[in-house]
Amino acid sequence: MYENLIYERYSDDRKYKYEIYKRINEMYEICILFRETDEYVGRDWFQYTEMNSIAHFTDTLERAIEIGDEELYNL
Repeated sequence: MYENLIYERYSDDRKYKYEIYKRINEMYEICILFRETDEYVGRDWFQYTEMNSIAHFTDTLERAIEIGDEELYNL
C-alpha cells in the first residue's frame, strides 16, 4: 500500500490515527485511518482502515503534522 512511513499519531481514544509517508518526490502524504472491528472475528480483533480517498500532500513534515493534527481534532 504505502512505503516509507515516517510518523504516526493516534487520537486520545485510539479510534483514529494518521500516518505520514515520505514520497519519492520529496513530498509528504497524510493518510487518515479509523479503527475497524468485527465481532465475528473476535472481540479483540481490529485493524486501521483508510477513511476516504482524499489525499493530503505537503512539502514539509511540520506542515504534514499540522494537517494530521487538525484532521484528528475534527473527528
